[in-house]
Amino acid sequence: MKFLQDITLGQYLPGHSFLHRLDPRTKFLSLLLLMVVTFLVQELRAMAFLWLFFFFCLILSGLSWAYVFRGVRSFLWLFLFTACLHFFFTPGPSLPLFPLGFINITWTGVAKGLLVAAQLFLAILFSSLMTLTTSPLQLAQGLEKLLCPLKRFRVPVEDFSMMTMLAIKFIPILLGEANRIIRAQSARGVDFESGGFFQRVRNLLPILTPLFHSVFKRADDLAIALLARGYISGAKRTHLHDARMAGRDYGVLACVVGFMILELKLGV
Repeated sequence: MKFLQDITLGQYLPGHSFLHRLDPRTKFLSLLLLMVVTFLVQELRAMAFLWLFFFFCLILSGLSWAYVFRGVRSFLWLFLFTACLHFFFTPGPSLPLFPLGFINITWTGVAKGLLVAAQLFLAILFSSLMTLTTSPLQLAQGLEKLLCPLKRFRVPVEDFSMMTMLAIKFIPILLGEANRIIRAQSARGVDFESGGFFQRVRNLLPILTPLFHSVFKRADDLAIALLARGYISGAKRTHLHDARMAGRDYGVLACVVGFMILELKLGV
């Protein structure tokens, strides 16, 4: 089950690149705007500009290109499934040699399927780029500051940001625990690699019980650790390093907004 080791979404790689130094609020807002424009564009040239913008951000991150793209490889089944849905169920002129009985693939479906798959691919890449260059603590602090106005409506912003940070932090932990269990089961003779897709899914069943046991144990240990450190839900807390937006953050937001307007003119 090598695909579990390839998932990088939720992981953080320390560094001193331009993206690492940006305020987490800048990254959150930029990601939100880029997500919106990614799923709104419908033209090929607009999508091409989005990909060029992603590669520009990848250069600014200082991360290994192979590492970033290897982390998306585990989501290929999602892209293929989404594309196939559009291939077979979007009406339009049929491809040569189709329809074959009840199977029909249309040109419109192929174009739409490839576009949606590319949009999902790009959305996951942008999300991975943010988590890889922002620590979970910075993500929680940035989300808390962004949602700060909701405190007037008695929304538990601190608790929500804490849960978000823990959820992101638990992704690589659970993947590592799943890999440890798979190695232990493989040493006992369980074969996870042979067979078809459904056989491999059935082979995963032996790891579910120990994985859930580990999840609940870690959650219980975390709750005890929080109580031991005096954590109180809803209490006002301070931060060791208070995040402040600098001039580069406002410049990046202005560039992202300008790029979004240009994309909407080109691709909608």
